[in-house]
Amino acid sequence: MKMRLLFLSLLLLVASSVTTWGQSIDPNSVDVKSVNVDEMTDAQVLRMIQEMEKRGLSEQQAIALAQARGMSQEQITKLRQRINEVKLTGGTGLNQPGMESSSVSEFGMIESVKMPVDSAVIDQRIFGFSFFNNDKLTFEPNVNLPVPPSYVLGPGDEIIIDVWGVSQQSYNLLVDKNGFINIPNIGPIQVGRLTQEEAQKRIHSKLTTIYSDLKSANPKTFVSINVGTVKSIKVNVIGEVFVPGTYTVPGTATAFNALYLAGGPNKEGSFRAIQVIRNGELVTKLDVYEFLIKGKSDVNVSLSDGDVILVPTYEKRIKVGGEFKRNGIFEAKGNEKMSDMIEYAGGFTENAYTHRVELYRTTSRQRAFKDVLAKEYEQVMLESGDSIFAGTILERYENKVSIQGAVYRPGNYELTEGLTLKQLIDNADGVREDVFLNRGLVTRLMEDLTLQNITFDVGAVLRGESDIELKREDMITISSIDDLREIRTVEIFGEVQYPGEFDYNQDMNLSDLVFKAGGFKESASEAFIEISRRLSYDEAQKAGDRIAHVFQFTISRDLKMNGEDAMFVLQPYDQIFVRRSPGYEDKSVINIMGEVNYAGQFSLTSKKERVSTIIQRAGGLSPNAYAKGAMLTRKVEVSQKVKRLREQLVASDTSLVFDDLGFDVVSIDLEKILKQPGSKDDIFLQDGDELVIPRELQTVKVTGGVLNPLSVSYVDGKRLKHYVQSGGGFSLRAKKGKSYVIYPNGAAASTKSFLFFRNYPKVMPGSEVVVPEKPEREPMPATAWIAMASALASLSLTIVTIADRMGN
Repeated sequence: MKMRLLFLSLLLLVASSVTTWGQSIDPNSVDVKSVNVDEMTDAQVLRMIQEMEKRGLSEQQAIALAQARGMSQEQITKLRQRINEVKLTGGTGLNQPGMESSSVSEFGMIESVKMPVDSAVIDQRIFGFSFFNNDKLTFEPNVNLPVPPSYVLGPGDEIIIDVWGVSQQSYNLLVDKNGFINIPNIGPIQVGRLTQEEAQKRIHSKLTTIYSDLKSANPKTFVSINVGTVKSIKVNVIGEVFVPGTYTVPGTATAFNALYLAGGPNKEGSFRAIQVIRNGELVTKLDVYEFLIKGKSDVNVSLSDGDVILVPTYEKRIKVGGEFKRNGIFEAKGNEKMSDMIEYAGGFTENAYTHRVELYRTTSRQRAFKDVLAKEYEQVMLESGDSIFAGTILERYENKVSIQGAVYRPGNYELTEGLTLKQLIDNADGVREDVFLNRGLVTRLMEDLTLQNITFDVGAVLRGESDIELKREDMITISSIDDLREIRTVEIFGEVQYPGEFDYNQDMNLSDLVFKAGGFKESASEAFIEISRRLSYDEAQKAGDRIAHVFQFTISRDLKMNGEDAMFVLQPYDQIFVRRSPGYEDKSVINIMGEVNYAGQFSLTSKKERVSTIIQRAGGLSPNAYAKGAMLTRKVEVSQKVKRLREQLVASDTSLVFDDLGFDVVSIDLEKILKQPGSKDDIFLQDGDELVIPRELQTVKVTGGVLNPLSVSYVDGKRLKHYVQSGGGFSLRAKKGKSYVIYPNGAAASTKSFLFFRNYPKVMPGSEVVVPEKPEREPMPATAWIAMASALASLSLTIVTIADRMGN
């Protein structure tokens, strides 16, 4: 009957976690396996505890009944944790809003979280700041670590006892506020203020009263005693920290955990004299440098409930810069020396000048400077405000020499004791075959940093007749014969495939050079090749008119030379000219378009081929051809020199205009040419000429200074004025006497004037009548009219005055 009552009570308790408060519950309808402890509120867990106490149920009995009913082990563990949480907090504070400064740990404890620190108040130069304010480095308390044997038990800690073997039993016991745990059938056991190791021994001793097999020589019953959920403790962090205050941390937390939550020492705080105070007495002083620099973890002491961590102001601070591995601001204790600060800075870098350190010190009146030599590092005491600086080594070598030029292995070499020039040349595998033996040079750096040149005879050094002892930074230069003379080349111009400059080789002849230049072009003349040779050194010593020697040779297209010509050897700087054959001409092509029977491109057969003959070759004019309108254009290529000359002329005279159309219009009278072939009008054609023969046009175009520019029908016998009148007559700005006509063949005719008479040119079909216009004049501004009126008034007054005087 009692077990039936307990079971119904458990169902009632668990059911209350998944129903609305005050709703009627049918215990028989509750499925314990479906209960989710995470959805239970603190008030529901607190009511469960009250019901258990009211009905006389222990926690172990309620858990065992839930497990037998089918609740999972995961939910049982969470349920046990929630019960412990509510017992510690009284059901308040958990799952409530406004708890930004705390978080719930994995085991349900209320823990303080790290408070944010304003980055503007952090001086990153101070060594140690980043260790307590770094996203990648944290001293956040870790409750997942096993509890050490030295851990001191107190109210809120959970003791887990597992008995297995012949007897099986599990106990989850909470240390009450008096420091006791209550084991069923044994009674209360005081474990408060005992270490975990001491508590294990005491509990084991008590368990032997009901499990006597535990103390036998060959026991068949075994027991495990461990700390489960640890208590939370509160510590106070005060003094020079970023966020002083009271912090809740796990019972296993250390001083660094609390400092991390408080942001660590601030700009005025000490990293080397942090005090841990317990029950009003100083427990220890922490030196964070011992941990950060030397890795000593024993400085990080465990905390107890109510501990006070006091961060005082710093005693000394030293600035470190230059070639140290760590630069920044370091804290020094009272008796520390220069050598200690160098150690904190990580020592010197590989580029540091280690024989001396610069010390800058602030006295009570001004600043002072001191050189600290390496032998004094262990003696010089540091003062607050000191700055130390390590310089860099010089960019010079104490045992290096170099050799360059005509040796097989130029480069840098070690200056050994007594090294000589001959030994250095041997170390460089000797001189090359093209070495210049008469002279070499040693460039030496003197004590005053000036350079000195020391010359030597390379041949004498190699023979052992003389030698030079070398010094550091000596640079030896041994030249080759090619270094001391001009670059020897020959040039070839004219009718070869690749004209240009080529390197000169010993015993090179004309055939060799033509071969290098890709051979002759088809246009080359074999019988007229010239070689120009500059005067020799001896000839150039005498003044005269001659500046070069010229030789002429004949060479076949297979590059063979006969007799003495084959023996002729080229010399450096010779210039070879391959002439074009006199009768060679590139293909000449003209283009005929328009009204001929066979329009298209034609190749000229002679340099004297005329317009009439090419018309004949094109099959003559077609019936619709208008011979008077035929136009001939000729290709014009303007050289760069002419273009630059034109640019200079335009710059000096802006009225000049040059066109770059690439062709000229050649005026021809095709009708007259065809009537009189071979006459002076029947001109010779050139490559690129273009002859256009239009069909007869029936219009005349009128442009320029007329009222209505247009094209009008051609009327036989009418002159220019008729077509101007068709365009509405002359405009106000028209230059009537300058009117002219452009004919279809490109020729033009202007108006002739005699006294008051004008003789306008004849107009043909397809012509263009052009009437030039006067340039627009800007109207005179008002100021100009005023100035003119003033001048006229002054002139009038002057005339009147003169007239009066003459009358008198």
